[in-house]
Amino acid sequence: MPSHSVDSIAPLLSVQDAVFPAHPFSGLLAIAREQNWEASTLFPAFTQDKGARISYLQARQGLLQAKHYGGDELCLWSGARKSLPHLGQMAIGMSAQHNLFQALQFGLEFQLIAGSMVHLQFEAGTPYSAVSAQSLFDDVELQDFLAVDHLLTTVNAARQLCGASFQLHQVELRGQSKSTHALIEQMFGCPVTIGADCNRVLIANEILLKPLSTPDVAVVRAAQSACEQELEIVGVLGRQSLLRTLVSQNCELRTVDEMALALGTSARSLQRLLVREGTSYFQVTENVRIERAKRLLQTTLSIDQIAEQLGYSDARSFRRAFKRWTNRSPADYRQVTI
Repeated sequence: MPSHSVDSIAPLLSVQDAVFPAHPFSGLLAIAREQNWEASTLFPAFTQDKGARISYLQARQGLLQAKHYGGDELCLWSGARKSLPHLGQMAIGMSAQHNLFQALQFGLEFQLIAGSMVHLQFEAGTPYSAVSAQSLFDDVELQDFLAVDHLLTTVNAARQLCGASFQLHQVELRGQSKSTHALIEQMFGCPVTIGADCNRVLIANEILLKPLSTPDVAVVRAAQSACEQELEIVGVLGRQSLLRTLVSQNCELRTVDEMALALGTSARSLQRLLVREGTSYFQVTENVRIERAKRLLQTTLSIDQIAEQLGYSDARSFRRAFKRWTNRSPADYRQVTI
């Protein structure tokens, strides 16, 4: 019989866990000092202790305050200030890889060491592959802001690893203002699509496979061991957030009871966990279903097939739901995006 303890869904990374170091806020703090903002009030724990780690909830308060000072484009200036040295221990392991693909894989494996506040994920494709920024926690207010910041940090690291040979093919962003389109393209150095269904950067596979200048297997092994030890010390080794856990289990196709059974807990315990994380099962599944529906509408699948894949009883139910989500029909959306 499955345990009905909240702890049975393990291991989980919570919005209340103090695991985020100063690395991801370095660019923002530098801007705050230059602009004479009240930098000490953004992340007071770092002022008191340079080695401190803070929770997502603590970070969120500081990020919203900084965004109030600097506006929506602050994520661009913040991301542009960060580079490989800001990534901590994992930078050594990335620099010693044979090519950019291996360096990115290493960085993504240990991204929590650098305090990644989104889930960066590699998506293989032909002739282009992508690094996408997925929400680590359910936070509509900051998810696109953090995605742009972290993707630009990733691009800066790749530029340092590859030099002049690195070039992005394209960037796709969801929530940025079209008024900053030119600035975004300048920062990323390639064409940028605004209003996309996900936040990601596309890189030609031939660039990913170009050799780096200082490959060293021994250094990689030592760095990997050091990174694993650091993750264990911080307490995040093998942990992922509840949102990423639900997404990986296809929560949009399951009821809360079915999902709880799959995770070995009770529906009540799962709902309590979600409340603690500031969300609900309905909210999570609706957001996942919306994103998946938009992606499927960009394929050649029929509306009936999409409705079936999303778990609707018929296409009519799907059309009503999509209209409620986006204020347009699936057919209208498909016509605009394809």
